[in-house]
Amino acid sequence: MVMFKCQMCGVCCRASHIAVLAHEKLILMRLAKTLGINVKFSYDYTIYDRYSDQQIVLTYYIVLENGSCPFLKGNVCSIHNLYKPLICRSFPYVPKKVEYLYNTDLKIIKHRSIYAISTACTFIRKFKSEIERQIVSENDIKSFLPDEYLAATKMEILRTKYLTALSYLWRANYVSLDFTYKGRTHVIDAYSFIRRYLPYFVIDYRVY
Repeated sequence: MVMFKCQMCGVCCRASHIAVLAHEKLILMRLAKTLGINVKFSYDYTIYDRYSDQQIVLTYYIVLENGSCPFLKGNVCSIHNLYKPLICRSFPYVPKKVEYLYNTDLKIIKHRSIYAISTACTFIRKFKSEIERQIVSENDIKSFLPDEYLAATKMEILRTKYLTALSYLWRANYVSLDFTYKGRTHVIDAYSFIRRYLPYFVIDYRVY
């Protein structure tokens, strides 16, 4: 049986989108400032709120610098022992597709994520044939990638937490969400936005 082992090659940190949740962006900005690293983010998924005239950003992309994550030094992650984003911890088990679903009558937002094992990973490419024979069910993935599967699970728990909070604010008439608006407006991360109304909405990075 093949057992997954990270090759420390840094391939996963290069030439691919690195998507982070809203609170993770805030953590990474603080770390970058402390370490003197220049890091930029682009918007991934946003939802417009008519009342505040703001785009609420659920997920961001770390902007690659010369094809690499700005936190990558050589082949080593400079924040590995400080805070490693969930998408990095879950690699090579990553979202193939994330679909956001909403019901404007019930004022509910949900999501559906489809995960796959990425062949961008050096180890996966090297043992592709053996792995394909070995993995036939989700339990096989859990056994093959236990830590990575756990990180992916945490990521989806938090994604649900964000959407549950926004759904509550929508039903309570604190916000009026619009999923079709594409105009220019002010932008705010979902974590800070939700905490304006729900100060007890806290995500402990030591747990997640």
